[in-house]
Amino acid sequence: MIRRFALLLLALWSFLAGASDGTIPREVQLAPGSSTVAIRTYGLGLFPLDGRFGRFDGVLSYDPDDRTRCRVVLHVDVASLVMSPGAMTGTVLGPDFLDAAHFPTLAYDGACAPDGMAGALTMHGVTRSFALTLDWHHNVVEAVGRLRRADWGMTARPLLGGRFVRIMVKLNLGER
Repeated sequence: MIRRFALLLLALWSFLAGASDGTIPREVQLAPGSSTVAIRTYGLGLFPLDGRFGRFDGVLSYDPDDRTRCRVVLHVDVASLVMSPGAMTGTVLGPDFLDAAHFPTLAYDGACAPDGMAGALTMHGVTRSFALTLDWHHNVVEAVGRLRRADWGMTARPLLGGRFVRIMVKLNLGER
């Protein structure tokens, strides 16, 4: 309920911010089906370990005429992660990595910056600045960021889970 209220407030803020200069920002919902939220790390520094989250919601607000003006809010259900290979899912969701039982939500709140997106990522009970690169295509936007696990308090098994994690978000804008 609180999350939906926050999204409604963000939508209202985005509308009012755009309406003040004559443009109305476009809003696109981030949800499974039209969007993906994925991670990649390298086990033993060599073998890619990929995962996708199955439950998440959020909104991207942007000005179609000036895509340097945008804002995103995203909430991810950590327990919805499925890893490839599948045997890794339980390990990554367990106490040594994401610890989904104690930290059930991953959240990002960001705004466009000159070289991508700047924002705050809350994960594993830690909130830190987190930048994403943005790649706008005709009807798709891709955001990618790389984090050091230790910065979010995940220091166990660095060889198994890698020291770094790449987070990727892909959203279909529905434009024609």
